[in-house]
Amino acid sequence: MVNLVAGRRVVPELIQEGFTPSAVASEVRRLLESRAAREEMKEGLAQVRAKLGSGGAIERAADVFARML
Repeated sequence: MVNLVAGRRVVPELIQEGFTPSAVASEVRRLLESRAAREEMKEGLAQVRAKLGSGGAIERAADVFARML
């Protein structure tokens, strides 16, 4: 949902066949080894948090998704 709210890739989406031990390890390694990757993700998550606001995030997230339909 983070990427949908952001409108761009903020976090990797390791779902179904993509969620493998090697894929998880690769993403963790990337974040541990790259300060830039960590900062980029943190900034993206902060933008999503700001977009959703402090309270009632579930309702606002639903509104975001409804507008996308």
